[in-house]
Amino acid sequence: MLAALTAVLIWATERAYGGDHVALGALASVARILLYLIWLHAVWRCSRNVGRPLWTHIARALSVAGLIASAVLY
Repeated sequence: MLAALTAVLIWATERAYGGDHVALGALASVARILLYLIWLHAVWRCSRNVGRPLWTHIARALSVAGLIASAVLY
């Protein structure tokens, strides 16, 4: 679900920038980052519900890396 919404927001961002609607493109980019932050918050809180603590750290590190990649790459 997150991937589909992110793909739609990336598509909307590219389309807005391509049509010289800079404000709409920026709004779609902000919406995408906020969506990811909401998901990151859920992952962060639920990551302790595992048997081995190593998975908590892995889930959190990958979530933060995904946020950085999402902000830098798109």
